[in-house]
Amino acid sequence: MARILGDESDKIPAATSKARALIIDGVRFTHAAARFWASLLSEVAADYPDCNALVFETLAGTVLTRDLLFPETALQRELDRLQPTVRVEQALQEALAEFEIFGPPGAVQLILLAGDREIRRCQLPLDCVDADIFAYLLAWLMEWAELPESQWNSDRVEGAFPVRDPDLPESRDTASGRLQFEFTRKHISEGLYRWRLLMRRVVLETATNSRSN
Repeated sequence: MARILGDESDKIPAATSKARALIIDGVRFTHAAARFWASLLSEVAADYPDCNALVFETLAGTVLTRDLLFPETALQRELDRLQPTVRVEQALQEALAEFEIFGPPGAVQLILLAGDREIRRCQLPLDCVDADIFAYLLAWLMEWAELPESQWNSDRVEGAFPVRDPDLPESRDTASGRLQFEFTRKHISEGLYRWRLLMRRVVLETATNSRSN
């Protein structure tokens, strides 16, 4: 997978190609959302070891539902519902007309923090993540944290889940860390919201280290 944060002359590129999965509570996930989060966390850990929090900000109007977990299934269900009353060509024309009115999805800003100090601010590449794709990535955080769908669109949501680096040897403690997040949204106008996601990774002490102390 290509680097998400881009290349910097004074940084040694992180080995993001190896970050192809996340192990959540003992279950291995290899879909696109898992690969994105694994790659991003790998890059941040390698290039910004002092970073202890990530902040994502964007404008979006998407309603978060479990359909976002498997968008291809939801799309096929919608197409099946429309047929045969609406031709595919008509559906495409309507989608293009909506695109011309509302424009492309917005960008996602990322801020890396070391304590209270901002160490980097950048826009995530649009060919990797935009506001619509970010909704899909956010939905998986809600799912992994086992939050009920009825809470996903609240003005403030908190969640956490155990996560393990799949590159670690199996003999290491499987609960190698815990991701904590806080998602807030503020209504701007006409169904448009300002989204803010604060994410922290808490590194847990391994069982081996605990026994040795």
